[in-house]
Amino acid sequence: MEFRTSVIIGLLLVGLTMGTGLPVRGATCTGATYKSSAFDQEVTEFSPFDTIYLILDCTGLSPGEHTMHANWLHNQRGMIRSDSHTFTTEDGNKKGLYFWFKLSKKGPVASMLSNQDFHEQNFGDWTAEIYLDDARVVERGFNISD
Repeated sequence: MEFRTSVIIGLLLVGLTMGTGLPVRGATCTGATYKSSAFDQEVTEFSPFDTIYLILDCTGLSPGEHTMHANWLHNQRGMIRSDSHTFTTEDGNKKGLYFWFKLSKKGPVASMLSNQDFHEQNFGDWTAEIYLDDARVVERGFNISD
């Protein structure tokens, strides 16, 4: 597989500041992309060596079980990966979640022969589409370039 994503999803402390999201069943979710696990500066430009963190914050969720999934779309190649997480909320709780991924490097022989660490077709514009209970709530664009 040319592209490997790793996903870690965690419940975070609330208080992250992000762009405006779309409401779904009374809930509103926002999201932002970061290159540092400190989540200190939102960015949309990444190198192929970076880990891309997508931080999500949802408020107004109804109590019960919810599913959030992220579709990672390369703007020319289409959907590369889809990841999901099911979680439970209680009355009035906010939930923070994150997904992350990195581009896979070429193998040692291919890298040596091409003098490149990554497959160039994975460079370019990307979109992360985030769904909460099958309703799109956040869309974030970003770019990966060498």
